[in-house]
Amino acid sequence: MSAISDGLLHGQITDEAIEMMRERIGYPNPTMRTGVVTWPWNETASADSIRQFTHGYGDLNPLYTDRTYGDSTRWGGMIAPPGYEWTMGLDRSPAPSEELIQRTRGALRGVHLFNAGHEGWFYRPITPGQTLTRSGVLADVREKESTFAGRSVICTNENTWWDEEGTVVARRRPWYIHAERKKVDSTGRKSKPAEERASYTPEEIEAIDALYDAEFVRGADTLYYEDVVVGETTPTMVKGPMVVTDLINFFMGAGWYGYGFPAMRLGRENRKKLRGFYSRDDFGAWDAIMRIHWDDGGAQRIGVPAAYDIGPLRWTWLVNYCTNFSGDDGWVYRVRGEFRRFNYVGDTTWVTGTVTDKRIDPELGPLVELTLSGVNQRGDENIRGDATILVSSREHGPVTLPEPPA
Repeated sequence: MSAISDGLLHGQITDEAIEMMRERIGYPNPTMRTGVVTWPWNETASADSIRQFTHGYGDLNPLYTDRTYGDSTRWGGMIAPPGYEWTMGLDRSPAPSEELIQRTRGALRGVHLFNAGHEGWFYRPITPGQTLTRSGVLADVREKESTFAGRSVICTNENTWWDEEGTVVARRRPWYIHAERKKVDSTGRKSKPAEERASYTPEEIEAIDALYDAEFVRGADTLYYEDVVVGETTPTMVKGPMVVTDLINFFMGAGWYGYGFPAMRLGRENRKKLRGFYSRDDFGAWDAIMRIHWDDGGAQRIGVPAAYDIGPLRWTWLVNYCTNFSGDDGWVYRVRGEFRRFNYVGDTTWVTGTVTDKRIDPELGPLVELTLSGVNQRGDENIRGDATILVSSREHGPVTLPEPPA
């Protein structure tokens, strides 16, 4: 049986490799390459793709899923939820010189990476018919010690999207932990599962379903600044048990998030360009390393106990929580999520929030700050975050959208 690591590059994190990566700050991250398909998942926003993206992370909010619901809101029509921007954008990232590319081509090459968090800022709604342009660059590189793999490096990217008029609609900063790939043992596995896999009784599933049925969605009931109480706990939202079908649904709505792993003939062309992202499967065929997210054996062979989610899916759960809380008249301005532990297939996450502050900001107006936490069935926190939500005020009036950066 072929191990998933067969044929993969096994690079080391050296001082030289880190300095190479730092030279790429201000240009696209060389470890986040695109394949042969460089067109965005959605060239133009549409009611169908907005709905499919929203359904992909389990959100039924009619503001994002019903073509006509938004007509009676302050937005005057359907809008997309925060996070949808990642599916869009004609690429206009700054191009490094050929000399810089050649000089830094070994930057953290053959080093595994894990998405460790996302922070996003949102300035304008995306509506059907819009076409966006995007830019993505490496923003920061710093070294850290990892309990998973020893020496590691955190690289932060910055992505910006703007509309046809040049107005910035969103900005996202995801960060990634780069860790050396360890050699596997004779069975093809590097480690035994360190945590108990999920298992549920019928009563536990009924309790989860009851929480789904009771999910709080504010909708047209306007949240006013004056009614917010600092220190109050906001309603619990559940996501799970997460199954492979959930991951498929998310990919259907959001796309492959960067690399792109197309089918058949396109897959052959992709392997020519992204050799390091493919390895032999149990049949001896080439398959994408992305399969660690739905194949337990593949995940175990790179040292993770089981197949696990992708970071953007878990981050959208926090977005979902915030849009449920803010309602139709609020505006989710910022959401940060730190991925604290792996979220394995089968796990369930209960998301809760607490109001930590409210204030009249001189630039943003009335706003509410939330801290957010997701805890799994083992009692472990697998995501931690915070958010800034702009709200209406009886004294100061409706939400004013934030001023976009240049």
